[in-house]
Parts: sequence; structure tokens; C-alpha cells
Amino acid sequence: MCIDFYKKLNSFEGKDYIENFLVYSLSLVIAGSKPAATVTFKKKGENLYDKWITYGRDFIRKIDLDFIELRDCDDAVIVMIFSEVSLKENLFKESHIEFLAALGYLKNGELWDYLTMLETRYDLYNCPHELGLFLGIPVKDVKDFMECTNKKCLMCGYWKVYNDHKKAQIIFNHYDCIKEHTVQHMLKGNTSIDLAFNLKNFFIP
Repeated sequence: MCIDFYKKLNSFEGKDYIENFLVYSLSLVIAGSKPAATVTFKKKGENLYDKWITYGRDFIRKIDLDFIELRDCDDAVIVMIFSEVSLKENLFKESHIEFLAALGYLKNGELWDYLTMLETRYDLYNCPHELGLFLGIPVKDVKDFMECTNKKCLMCGYWKVYNDHKKAQIIFNHYDCIKEHTVQHMLKGNTSIDLAFNLKNFFIP
């Protein structure tokens, strides 16, 4: 299945390639299971960056997502693509607000205040640990990873799990299900836009 998927993806060119690449890379966000994901667009080789600029940004808006650039360097640009609704729901929990406030984020800020601060800290610290919170990782696991805890890592999958590994396993299984659904429907020939809305309708209540 994996080999067939990459053959299918690599059969696309230009607009079709970047749109299908984005649907697969962002399937968990599109399906409403994660608030955000980071994607790296390389400027050399196949130059994914040019495809992102020419076609990708418009496609992201068509499927009701948004994005910020976290870093733009000579070789690549790192972009965080997110659902504004999901990201607000995730960040504006009391425990998350307190955690971010301790790192210098505005306690009563708007979403874009948080995003601007993340951009600043990403530039300062290369990849600040709180990025995990924006990506939907549980705050307790973000804290334990950030503090280099002596607590045993219970499992490692989509993130390093230090707490509630049973719940994390359920989430990992759900993520795998979404990825598999995406691959199967792409192999069936669904267009990128149809597949994006299929993910929303199938997984979001």
C-alpha cells in the first residue's frame, strides 16, 4: 500500500502534486483530529517551495485552513498550517493559557497574538517546545519533554508519551485510521479537493 501510494503521488505534477501532497500531510488537521501541522517545503531539488507559492497557499484557503511561516531560510521554508477553529479550542483552555503565559505569551491574547509570539520564539529558539501544544500534543507530555523529566517515556509514536499511554494509543490508532483512509481514497483516484472534503465529512462529527 505504501509503495503504491508514493508511486501515485509521484505520478502527479505541479498543481496536482502539491495539492495531493498537502492533503496527505495535513490529513489529521483536515479531519479535525489535530489543530495544526508543520510542513517543510524545500527550495532545491524538486523545489516543493515553488509549488507551495504558486498553488499550495490558495489550496489551503480553499479547504478552510490557514498558515504562518515559522522559518524561511536558503534551503527551505517551514510552515505551520492550521484550522483556526480547532486551534482556538485547543489553546484557549485554562491550563494551556497558564502554560503559555509562563513562557511570555499574552494571557488574554487573541489567536494571532499567540501565533506572532510563536513566530518570534521559533526564530529565537529554533523550535520551541511549546510548538507541541499548537500541534495538539497533551500539555502534560509537552511539559515533561520540555523539562527533560526523569519520568519514563511510556511509548513513542506521533509524540513522546509520558502520561496516560492508553489514551495516547487510542489517539495514535485514530491517526493511523485517518492516514489509511486518505491513502486508500487517493489510490481510488479522488481529486485533492474531493478528498479534503471527504475527510471532513467522514471524520468530523
